Amino acid sequence: MPRPIAILIVMRVTLVCSIVFACVGGTVAQRPLDTAELLRRMANPQWLFRPPSPGERCVQFSSYDRRSDRGPGDPAAWYANHDRGNYLRTVERDGTQEHVLVDVDGPGALARLWSANPAGTLHFDVDGARVWSVDFGRLARGEVPGIPHPLAAMRSRGGNLYLPIPFARHLTISATAGDLYYLADVALWPDGTEVQGFAGEQQLQRQRDAVQAYVAGEFGETAPETRVELPARVPPGHIVHSLRLEAKAETGADVRSVLRRTRLLVQCAGEVLIDVPVTDFFAGGPDWRPWRGAFLGVLPGDSGWGSGWLGFPMPFPRAGTIDLVTDGARQGVTFALHLARSPAELDEDTLLFRAGYHLAKANPTRPFGDHLVLHAEGTGRFVGCSLLVQNPSRIWWGEGDEKVWVDGEPFPSWFGTGTEDYFGYAWCDPTPFTAPFHAQVQCEGPMNFGRTQLHRTHVLDSIPFQHSLRFEFERWHWIEDTEIDYATVAYWYGAAGARSDLPPVPPAAERRLAHLERPRIFVAENAFEGESLPVLRCTGGVHEVQSLAFFEGRFSRDAHRWWRDGRIGDVLELQVPVAEAGRYRVTVAMTKADDFGIVKISLAGKPLGEPFDGYAEQVTPTGPLVAGEVDLEAGTAVLRFELVGRNELAKPRHMVGLDYVRLEKVR
Repeated sequence: MPRPIAILIVMRVTLVCSIVFACVGGTVAQRPLDTAELLRRMANPQWLFRPPSPGERCVQFSSYDRRSDRGPGDPAAWYANHDRGNYLRTVERDGTQEHVLVDVDGPGALARLWSANPAGTLHFDVDGARVWSVDFGRLARGEVPGIPHPLAAMRSRGGNLYLPIPFARHLTISATAGDLYYLADVALWPDGTEVQGFAGEQQLQRQRDAVQAYVAGEFGETAPETRVELPARVPPGHIVHSLRLEAKAETGADVRSVLRRTRLLVQCAGEVLIDVPVTDFFAGGPDWRPWRGAFLGVLPGDSGWGSGWLGFPMPFPRAGTIDLVTDGARQGVTFALHLARSPAELDEDTLLFRAGYHLAKANPTRPFGDHLVLHAEGTGRFVGCSLLVQNPSRIWWGEGDEKVWVDGEPFPSWFGTGTEDYFGYAWCDPTPFTAPFHAQVQCEGPMNFGRTQLHRTHVLDSIPFQHSLRFEFERWHWIEDTEIDYATVAYWYGAAGARSDLPPVPPAAERRLAHLERPRIFVAENAFEGESLPVLRCTGGVHEVQSLAFFEGRFSRDAHRWWRDGRIGDVLELQVPVAEAGRYRVTVAMTKADDFGIVKISLAGKPLGEPFDGYAEQVTPTGPLVAGEVDLEAGTAVLRFELVGRNELAKPRHMVGLDYVRLEKVR
């Protein structure tokens, strides 16, 4: 397995770095910002607590459904979900169509690129010249020389690129594939910032040492870590470079319960900066799962319970405290707090590290709604988000897009394509993963049932704001009649006196997530499953077994026999066992959808009722349909489907789906 940078640098703590002075807080860079310098900036986040300069922004380009441009006043459009293949425009170059993903004036840098289906060629035009054309699939999988893991990698079916692509005047990214899902985060800096534009393959060769140093975790210096008593008092003019919270327990102690009931409380000059449950703050989930990110995680510990770890720098221009508050007794559990800190010259305008918690339980899945992650007022930077979801269904809960409004803009400058896309994976894949800037720490399963813990860190793509920032996730679940729990943590830097506009942290008893019974699989009684019947003949099209687990509990054994793309007159024949001779009542259960055709159905050469029209606006089970009575001989009988047409509203795919067939002997 490739060595993720987090494993190598997670315990390294940066004291100072020249990048602090690079285009941050109105200061002038000592040298031009190029890919190497931006890699140092990714590894050394000390610059994050400087106020953003006027004109500093971070914007997102994405394939979101353009119907949403109509705004929240049109709910059907606002929550529209066709987030694929939507581009800024399509152009022709050298006889080939190119679809433009990104088109933006500089100076700035591409900070992050994601896709669920990376394919074709990506073209990068930097400062007026085409400098790089690269296979998108290989790039997103980390297979392009000079861009190793973790700067590029597939994470649970999502392709990710974190290699900075700087530009001085202009950046255009275009693709030859016309149906991509994509997200592109672009950091923009004030006019006059000196930037060395990316030069493609030559740049990768020149900066190979910087890439290797970044991957090896060699940037920056380290500060010693010391154990402190709780509550820990931080003198004025100090930076806490890292915080590590270790849980220790007597034999038989319920450590997870105590962790869930304990809050991390951080104050500076009497102002509360952090008041967040420990398990949520470190994104360990209710089960306190170990994981490693670049600046956050739950690290293995000598006690066996691991240590919550924070690597974002926490400046204290004035005196502050770090403490733990537990609702109820700790019952044999003790905590040890370890800090790495040093004195520093901090201005009055230094941004303070903050975190805000928002729990919203029993949210109905219809009508669609939004979960507030943060509504910050003041000056600051958004640097990360953790999300814990409790889902009572196996079915996907996260179609919802992220939306970010900065400084009161009328339309969000960030409009995503799905919750898992924001966290860097795709296709509701439940496989856990850990990477420096994003992770799926836990997914209970089966499929997307139960508790899912996610995290995303923003560094180069941190979102600066001068006055306000509002971050929301759409709640968009495929099941229409259920309820879902959301708990988020927003990590951000804000000036003294900044506000988060989040509700108070509820008591531990109200934070507890109820135990969920695992969903049961529906099985039709005394029936032959369509997917299990042998196929005798198929004269056209393609047949296969298709999983329908996505439609939880609606199709027998979560599957059907699927026949698609046949033509009028084509036939599919299946073999049905007959235990003994006699007259049988025949029941079939079919599938309907907007691209299904009309078929004649017969058994042993006898027609079963009128032709069946499989059209419906969405995928729907018919349930049992009594098709008729037939005299059968012992042995086997042929169940025959003949395509005879399609509904005028149906798409011309002529699909057919058989869930199950039942034979009931009547004499």
